[in-house]
Amino acid sequence: MNILSSLFHGHEFLFKYTLIPIIPLTFIAIVSVNPLLWVSSEIHHFYIELFAVIFGFILSFYYILRARSINDIFSLFIGIGFLISAIIDLLHVIVSYHAISDPMFIKYFIPQTWFAGRIFLSSMLTIAILKYSKSAKEVEAINQSNHEQVGQQISDIRIQKRFLFYLILLAIFSIGAALSSLYLVFPSSVIDDYSLHRPYEIPPLFLFSIALFFFYKRKLNKRNDLVYKGLAIYLILDIFSQIIMSYSAISFDTAHNVAHVLKDAAYFVNIIALSLSSIQYNAELKKSNELIQVQNKKLKEAGNMQKEFINIAAHELRTPIQPILGLSDLLVYRYDKGTENHKMAEIIHRNALKLQHLAQDILDVTKIESQSLDLNKEKFDLSDLILNAIGDFENSLKKKSEDLSNPIKIIFNKLHEQNNNFYSTIVEADKIRIGQVLSNLLSNAIKSVIDTEENKTKIIYVNLKIVEKRKQKLHHIYSYKQKPIECDHEEATAMIGIQDEGSGIKSELRPRLYEKFATGSTDGTGLGLFISKSIIESHGGQLWFEDNKDGKGVTFYFTLPISYDSSRNSPFNENFLKNSNRKEDETIIPKNISSINSFNVYSKDDEKMKILLVDDDEDINITLKKVLEEKGYKIKTYGNPIKALENFKKNLYNLIIIDIKMPQMNGFEFYNNIRKIDNKVKICFLTAGEKDSDKYYEILSRNLYLQKPIENEVLLNIIENIKQS
Repeated sequence: MNILSSLFHGHEFLFKYTLIPIIPLTFIAIVSVNPLLWVSSEIHHFYIELFAVIFGFILSFYYILRARSINDIFSLFIGIGFLISAIIDLLHVIVSYHAISDPMFIKYFIPQTWFAGRIFLSSMLTIAILKYSKSAKEVEAINQSNHEQVGQQISDIRIQKRFLFYLILLAIFSIGAALSSLYLVFPSSVIDDYSLHRPYEIPPLFLFSIALFFFYKRKLNKRNDLVYKGLAIYLILDIFSQIIMSYSAISFDTAHNVAHVLKDAAYFVNIIALSLSSIQYNAELKKSNELIQVQNKKLKEAGNMQKEFINIAAHELRTPIQPILGLSDLLVYRYDKGTENHKMAEIIHRNALKLQHLAQDILDVTKIESQSLDLNKEKFDLSDLILNAIGDFENSLKKKSEDLSNPIKIIFNKLHEQNNNFYSTIVEADKIRIGQVLSNLLSNAIKSVIDTEENKTKIIYVNLKIVEKRKQKLHHIYSYKQKPIECDHEEATAMIGIQDEGSGIKSELRPRLYEKFATGSTDGTGLGLFISKSIIESHGGQLWFEDNKDGKGVTFYFTLPISYDSSRNSPFNENFLKNSNRKEDETIIPKNISSINSFNVYSKDDEKMKILLVDDDEDINITLKKVLEEKGYKIKTYGNPIKALENFKKNLYNLIIIDIKMPQMNGFEFYNNIRKIDNKVKICFLTAGEKDSDKYYEILSRNLYLQKPIENEVLLNIIENIKQS
C-alpha cells in the first residue's frame, strides 16, 4: 500500500490527467464497437460538428491571445492549429449539410475532411511540443539567467522562420486535402471489408500519441499552469477519439457519433483550462504587482536611508579630518625643516590629505551608485578652471621639488582648430565636479611621468580645443581595443586633452580601466576614473583615452557642450575674443583665489581682520581659530549659533564663517537672521556635502562656500582675496 501511495504521489499528474481518464475511455471505446447502439441523423451530426467549429474558433482566439500576452510561440502554434482545423470543420459542416441527399458523397467526404483537419491539428500540436515548448527547468533557468534571455531574443528570428515554414507546409497540405475531397475519393479512405474501416485515422492517432509522450518527456506536466493540465486531458481524449473513429463502419453510427462527442469534449476541456489559466494568471499578476509595489516602497525607503547615510557619512567623515589637517599643517610650518618634529608633522599632514581624498572618493562612489549625485550647474569659463587646476598642481609640485628627481612642467594650450586663436570657453556645468575631473586626470598624469626614468624635464600638456558643429570621431573604450564611433554634435563642444609622457596604461588594466578599484599603482584607490567618467557622462559628455603617436604615454580626453547666447551665430563671436596674441605653447599662470601664492600665508604683518566663526564642533573652532590667529586675524568663535546671533552686532565683523549642519539652528537659518541685521558682511559657508546644501544652492552661489576638510592655504587665500577686494 505504501509503495502504491508513494508511486501515486511521485506521478500524481500522470495518474490524475492520463491514466485514470484512460479507464472510462477504454470502456467507451469497447461500447462503441456496436455500430447500432447510437445511430444519429444527418441533422444531429450537423449540430455536433457545429459545436466543434464554435469551440475550435474560441480555442484559436484564446491561444493566440495568450501567445500575444505572454510572448509564447508555443501557444501561437497551437492557436493557429485550432484556427485552420476550425476552418476545415466549417467547410465539413457546410458541405455535409448541403449534400445530405447524396449518401455516397457523404460516405467519403466526411472521413476525408475529418482526416484533413485532424492531421493538421495533430501535426501542429506535435511540432509545438517538440520544438517550441520549454520545460519547467528551462523556464526557471531563463528566469534566473539574463544571458539566456538575451540568447533567446537573438534566436527569435530563426524561430519565426521555422514557424512560417511548418505552418505554410501543413496548411497547404491540409487545406488542399479538404478541398480535393469535394472532387476526389482518396484510396482506401473507407474500407468496408475490414474492422479497421478508416485507416486514415492512424496517422493523426500516431501524432497525438507522440505529442502526449513528449508532453511528459519535456516535463510540461511540471509547469505551474492549468493550461497544461487541460492540454494533457485534451490529448488523451483526442487519442481515443481517433481510435474509436477508425472502426466507424458507416456515417452517423455509434463510433462516428462518440468520436465527434469526444472531440467536442476535448475542445471544451481545453477552453475551461484556458479560462482557469487566465484567471490564475491574472491573480498571480495582481499578486506580483502588489509585491512589486511593496518592493518599490522598500526600495524608496532604502534609497532614502542610503541618502540619509550619505548625508551623515559626509559630515561625520569629513569633519574629524579638519582638525588633523589644519593643526598638522600649522606644525609643519612651525617646526624647522629637517628636524624630527617637522618630519613627523609632515607625515601626519600627508596622511590627512590621503584620508581626505579617500573619504571624498568613497562618498562620491556611493552617490553615483545610488543615483544621487546632484549637479549644481552654472556658466563659467572652462579656461579659467583649467588654469586654476594647473596653478594648484604647480604650487604643490614646487613644494615637492626637492623630492622629485626631475622637474615637471604643465603647459596649457588653447586653440581654435581653424585659426589657433584664443577664446573664452563658456560651459554650463558643475564647476566643482569638473574641477574634480581635471584634478583626477592631472594627478594621474603626474604619477605616470614620475614613474619614468628619463633624466629630463617632464612635460604634461593640457589642450583645450573647441569643436564646431559637424561630425567628429570620438572614441570609447568598450574593451582594451579602441573602437571609434561617429557622433553628430548638435552644438559646439569643448574637448580637453591631458597628455603625458609617462609609461602608459598596462594592457591587463585596459579592459577594466573605468571600473571601481582599477589602478596600476600601489598608492591609489582606483576610484578616480570611475568617478570622473560618471561626472562627465552626467553632463552629456564623453571620456576616453588614446595612446600617443610617439608611443610614449597616453592622452585622456573629455568633452563638454559649449554654452553660448542663442542670439549669437557662433560661440566664436568676436566679443569672446581674448589673448589673441598669445603663443600656442605659452604657459598661462592661473589667477584664481585658491591659487594665489604671492604672499607668505603665515606672515603677521597684515592689517587685522575681524572674523566670526560659528561651528558646533569645538575641535574645528579651535583648529580654525589657531590657523587664522597665526595669520594675525582677530577671531571670535561660537559653538552655539543662537548665542552667536544674540551677541551679533552690525559692522563688527569683516567675515562670518558658518557651518551648515548645526543642531540648534542650521547655517542657512543663521544666515537669514544675520542678513536681517547686516546685509553687507561677507559670508563663507562650511559644508560637508550635506543633502540640504542643494536646496539652498542659490544662497551658496551668492556667497562663498568651502567643503570640509579645508586646507589652511586655501582658506587663507580666500580671506586674502576678500581683503584685496
